[in-house]
Amino acid sequence: MNSRGASRSAISRPNFSATMRAMPIRRNALMCFLVALATQQCLAADAPLLSLSMEHFRDTATVTDDPIAGITTVATEKGYVEHHGLLGAVWNDEYLTGTVDRKTSRRSFDVMVEITYRGARRTYGDARFQGANGPIVVPAVLLKTSAVNCPTGECTYTDLVRFPVEEGMLRALAARPAADTPQLWRYTLAAKSRGDYSGALSSAEIAGFLAKFDEYTGSAPPPLRHPAAAKPELGIGVLHVEASEQLPARSGVLVTAVSRGSAADKAGIIVGDIVHEIDGRLINSAADMQAAVSAAAANAAIAIKVYRGTTEMTLSAVP
Repeated sequence: MNSRGASRSAISRPNFSATMRAMPIRRNALMCFLVALATQQCLAADAPLLSLSMEHFRDTATVTDDPIAGITTVATEKGYVEHHGLLGAVWNDEYLTGTVDRKTSRRSFDVMVEITYRGARRTYGDARFQGANGPIVVPAVLLKTSAVNCPTGECTYTDLVRFPVEEGMLRALAARPAADTPQLWRYTLAAKSRGDYSGALSSAEIAGFLAKFDEYTGSAPPPLRHPAAAKPELGIGVLHVEASEQLPARSGVLVTAVSRGSAADKAGIIVGDIVHEIDGRLINSAADMQAAVSAAAANAAIAIKVYRGTTEMTLSAVP
């Protein structure tokens, strides 16, 4: 064999090991290219929620003015979103909004939840979460629903749900001692149909949102109340219930949760009780209950009338 033949043989023989090593890289590059055709880019992995700082959420928060209504909205919608799969689908998202009415200076704060799912439509009852002094239940409002792929036989729905939160609670969560270590604040949307939905916000997102909100309003945040000065609470979660034909007088609020060691727990209130009167005030909502408790003198016992099954009882509690 001449030297030319040997040279040609060496050049034409494939480097099998190098080819095998290159295959995963080429395959990944091809996959990224195919995904890019659909999404215009190859999506990088999302940063973990708890790795994002207060400054990140403050700097990504948006401020939107409505000059006609005279309302300004601060939102953290762009602060974090979790993508799934090669196409970067977003199946759920939650963020904070705060609005200021420039005519009245009234403030309001909400959690916005976007949920995407397949199958039968969902309906929502209320939102449940832990407050500073016990569980809190507030109404959840479905703002809008969109649907796609229905002609294929299984619709994909996207619901936008809103529920209110108090500014004082948000500031308490943002001021927790472990400021450098974000924690999750969790909530549950109780469904009237299908399963409940559980979500969470980072304490860093709450702190960044409030920093942006205060930056816009140009005023220092209101001072946090000392725990001893917080408004009194029974420490129960409730839902409104209507009277029935069999029990026309039994309406009020159904106890759905009782915090251990709370005033309600010490008074003997249990899950399933229906609270219908506090110190002579008729109770038909969580707001009625809070107003009645707040109206009581400090450290004074209040009379709570409840239905337990078909039996009416009067219990005494010191909120």
